[in-house]
Amino acid sequence: MTRLPRNVGSLVVAFALACLVWYANALERRERISEREIEASLTLVNVPKEMVITSDVPRSLTLRVRGPLKLLRTLSTGEAGVALDLRGAREGENDFSVDVPNVQVPAFVEVLAVYPAQVPLWLERLVQRKVPVHPRLNGTPAPGLGVRSVTVEPPVVMVSGPRAQLDRLPALTTDPLDVDSAGGPVEALVAVRSPHPLVRVIDPLAVRVVVDVGSAIQAPPTGGR
Repeated sequence: MTRLPRNVGSLVVAFALACLVWYANALERRERISEREIEASLTLVNVPKEMVITSDVPRSLTLRVRGPLKLLRTLSTGEAGVALDLRGAREGENDFSVDVPNVQVPAFVEVLAVYPAQVPLWLERLVQRKVPVHPRLNGTPAPGLGVRSVTVEPPVVMVSGPRAQLDRLPALTTDPLDVDSAGGPVEALVAVRSPHPLVRVIDPLAVRVVVDVGSAIQAPPTGGR
């Protein structure tokens, strides 16, 4: 007498599920094959840590794809993506080729082409440098008075940023310091501001500014004969 295997019900269910998956895949393959274009988001990976991208980066690329009509009709931008590997990038201009293996799309969708086939990017090396600070003053002192001198402590701050941008950066500014209607010296701790999002202030983040407000014209000393 032949003995039945244990868990016969589980085997039957597993076999039925396998048949359903096979049937669904077969239907998918029998559908009309179509083509369309879709936008795919671009992600940059393995960017060298000592460099930064200073050129514009395209947000997406155009894919020419082929697959079953029903699947392509519902294919959205969020289901496709391009990962561009920047490993080995050098300082300056780089042209990165976009290969089909870099593209992620759902199963049963074939990537025919990517536009553009190359992505040009400009990279610069990150450096640190000390840059002078020029404080900003807002307003004018009280009538008859003027700003005689401005002192900054410390006069320079350390910043980090792309090499070429720091070469063109003469100084940093601060938040405005209000001297409007001031009748005497004004002193305050004010934040240092960067003119570019890729230039970062490292230390210190704020400086002490002392504004000497006094008589605009000094009277000559008097003396008798």
